Formats: sequence, structure tokens, C-alpha cells
Amino acid sequence: MNNRFLNIFLLALMLVTLFSCRKNEYESGGVLSTVMPMANIKALHIGDDVPLKKEDFKGAFELAGIVISDVDNGNFAKNELVVQNTFRGTVTGLIFSFNDESTNFKLGDSVKINIDNTVLTRKNGALKITGTDFKFDRVTKVSSSNVVTPHKVDLISLYSNFYTYESTLVQLSGMSFEGITNGQPYKGEAQFATESASRVYLYTMNTASFADKSLPLVADFVGIPTYFNPDADYYNRAKMLLKIRNSEDVFNETGAPYFGFPETFEGVSSSVKSQYIMPEIDDVVEFSTGPWRLYQAVIGDEPRYDRFNPLNGVQCIRLREKINQSAYLEMKFDLPNGASKVEVVHAIYGLYTTDPKVASAWDLEYSQDEGATWTKIGETVMETNTKNPAVVTFNVNIHGKVRFRIRKLGYDDYPNGQNGMLNIDDFNVYQNVD
Repeated sequence: MNNRFLNIFLLALMLVTLFSCRKNEYESGGVLSTVMPMANIKALHIGDDVPLKKEDFKGAFELAGIVISDVDNGNFAKNELVVQNTFRGTVTGLIFSFNDESTNFKLGDSVKINIDNTVLTRKNGALKITGTDFKFDRVTKVSSSNVVTPHKVDLISLYSNFYTYESTLVQLSGMSFEGITNGQPYKGEAQFATESASRVYLYTMNTASFADKSLPLVADFVGIPTYFNPDADYYNRAKMLLKIRNSEDVFNETGAPYFGFPETFEGVSSSVKSQYIMPEIDDVVEFSTGPWRLYQAVIGDEPRYDRFNPLNGVQCIRLREKINQSAYLEMKFDLPNGASKVEVVHAIYGLYTTDPKVASAWDLEYSQDEGATWTKIGETVMETNTKNPAVVTFNVNIHGKVRFRIRKLGYDDYPNGQNGMLNIDDFNVYQNVD
């Protein structure tokens, strides 16, 4: 028996099994004898094109679900809708490819689509329903502004189960890219970074409203997985793509670090700032990124006491203990492109095996008026037991020029009145990609 006759036999068997009952639930609510489960329709395609006729389905001729593609932002064709449906806990999506164009059906619309006398097929790897007389007048809007929650999935799971997630809404968290340059635009393909063989690409059409926007260094992405094979219609050798719908599908963004960052406080002799207060230099030291004010602070280089990052140097900043006033490590220069994230290496000063040190506390603050006023970011960091250098991360969304400072709290501000010495080392600032 050749493959075509085998497929026809299997199709007939599946039709008898899948559609022995005429009544089927669909996502937009209600029970209609004319509506078929989308999962059952997708399962019919096992290689060859599948004609879809209502007489083969005991009179059922419609599919129903929620539109998850966004025609308004240019990353999906105007002659197609991607519709997702949930039936008995199974989430399924399909692409509906029409012979005309329309902008009448929006993201979040609940729709019913007449698929009588159409074809279930794969085009360049993607599973679609199409036909010679398949136009938008076959689509009926049931309701608008429905919200579909994406399925949160990691990259390896998406890659391994791509067929299952095809044409449904998914979310990838904390994703970065292989080999992108700072300022690289969305348009085209960008491979998600991974330590495995799970190759999935973010794909953006040139017509997308966000095509020329810069890719983030790290971000969460909501999008629709789809196959693409430029040379054939089968999907088993197709590229696996993720298409976002609009700019809101990308969040928790991080831009590239500023040039020269992280500041490691190396390259300047500790003798340049060896006293906690040095009026003769106004407590300002020129490091590689620019001038920094070290008020009630010194450059620390005691190997057994100062807690610096051993991977990139032998120095850090040590802020003074047992004072009533605040101590500062403060930028005396502005960064031009805002900030999306700040990372600070921090620890308690001291030789802990024989000389446990007193805790302290500090805040990260920012200024956008050249240091005239300052605003606290996040919660106060309590240095109680950070014996080895550790990284604390502050996620921010600051636009325009900005500078930062560390404010170590004095006796009067620290909740428990403790005021030990504090080490600050690598200070990294990431640009705001907007």
C-alpha cells in the first residue's frame, strides 16, 4: 500500500473516531453542533493535504477560538489569522490563510470560521487552512477584547515539543541572543542563546512596526511558534521560529552595558584615595568610566580584608564604619541613554574566621538633574552576612540622562543602629533599549 492510500485509509478511520458525536465545546463558550474541536482537525494532517468538507464531519463545518495574531503591527500577513482554541484542556492553534485581506479581525477577537470545502495543508512548513474560495466573509466575530494567557515554557521544552506549541501563544523568560551586536534591529532572524542544541529563532518581518527597534540584551518574550522551510512544505527539517505580535510582547528588557562598564575600580593606586575625607581632591577620583566621589570612603586593596571580585582585580571601594552620617560612592558624570538594570558587587569588609564584622546597610540612588536631587531605588540592602563578593541586581526603567550612587547609611538611618564597613566592587549599568 503506497503512502497516499495509507493516508486516506487512516484519515477515514480518524474521521469515524473523531466525529462520531456532533456536539463539541469551543473556547468562546457554548455548545454548537456545527463546531469541531481544533485539536481533532490538526490531528488529521499526517503528511498529505486533507480536504475538509462538512459531509465528512456529519454536518459540522466551523472552527472557533480566539485570534492571537495582531494584524495592526505588521508582523503577520493581512490575509491570515492565527486562532487558538482550548478543548478539554488541550490548547491548539491553526493559521487560517484567506484569499483576500482584512483588518477587521483584531487580537483578542473570539471568532467562528466556516471551513467547509477548504484544505488542511502545510506551506513552507507551517500548518494552515486554505482554499480556492476561502475569504474573510467566512469569519464571524463572537466577541472582542478576550485575553489569552501565554503558556510559560523554557527554550528546551519549546524546541522539543514545537509541534504541540505550533501556532499557540507561549512565553519565554530571561532570553538572550547568540552573537548580536549592540543596536541590532529586530527585523530578520536572531537565534536565542542556549547551551543545548535547541535552535529557535526570533523572526521579525520588515513590515513590523518594531522592526527597526534595537533587540534587548535580555528580555521575556511572548509570541507564536511557527515552522519555516524555504525549500519544501514538510516541517521536520524546517526552522523553528517565534514571532512576537507587538512591542508589548517584549518586557523585562535589558539593554547592553554602557561602554567601559562594569567599573571595577582598578587602574588607580590606592594611595590616590587613602583617607576617608580628602578635601584637597574634593574626594573625587578619576576611574576608567569617569570621575567618582568617594566620601567617607577609600580605595581598598587589603587582600585578606577587602572583599573585591578576584576575577578582575585586586581593589574595591571601602566605605567607612561607625559614623552618624552617610558615606557615598557617587558618579560625578551622567550616562546618556537611561538604564534598564544596575548590578553591584558587594560584601562585608573583614577577616571573618577570627574577626567577625558588624553589619551595615546601603541604598542605591539615582539622579537625573546632575546630582541636585536623588531618588532611592528598591529596598535597602542589609549587609548582615555577605562574607564573599555577591551581586545584587536592580531592575529599573529610567529614560534620559542618569547617574547613580551608593549611599551607606549612618547610625541614625540604619534600623538596628549597626554600622560596619562595606565593600563595593564591580558596578555595572545597562542602557535602556527604548
